[in-house]
Amino acid sequence: MTTWATLVEIMHDGKLLLKRSTRGVSKSKWNGVGGKIDEGETPEENAIRETLEESGLTVTNLFYHGVMNFHNYGKEEVDFAVHLFSTKDFSGKLLKESDDNGELKWFPLDNLPMNDMWKDDEHWLPHMLAKEKFDADFYMDEGNKNIIKHEIRVKS
Repeated sequence: MTTWATLVEIMHDGKLLLKRSTRGVSKSKWNGVGGKIDEGETPEENAIRETLEESGLTVTNLFYHGVMNFHNYGKEEVDFAVHLFSTKDFSGKLLKESDDNGELKWFPLDNLPMNDMWKDDEHWLPHMLAKEKFDADFYMDEGNKNIIKHEIRVKS
């Protein structure tokens, strides 16, 4: 069964906000904020709620890029379908690190911690930074560490 989720990339002054995950499949990885969509919740509502819960920031003017499908652990089925949003518009104050909330840090766009991020990020981040709309599929190996194949479909 496919799990639907969101991912929100927040940019400010040439930097990207990332969070180091403290649990789950993303433990110890830097990633944008977001999470699983609750029943009855739209992707945009989820993106706003999850961003506030995970970062303390209220985001506005979300740009919708598309859906990224993740075929994990060597399977053909879609494990996670993730709605990707980005924005430069936000208010609030970043939360402090805790057991439930991993470290939040602004990284310069030209010095992202790629070795501590998901392998797929290097493929889609340039499209997101170019403010393109796209859908993508990423097929991961059985250990969920490497990409076997991927496809990015840029929309006009």
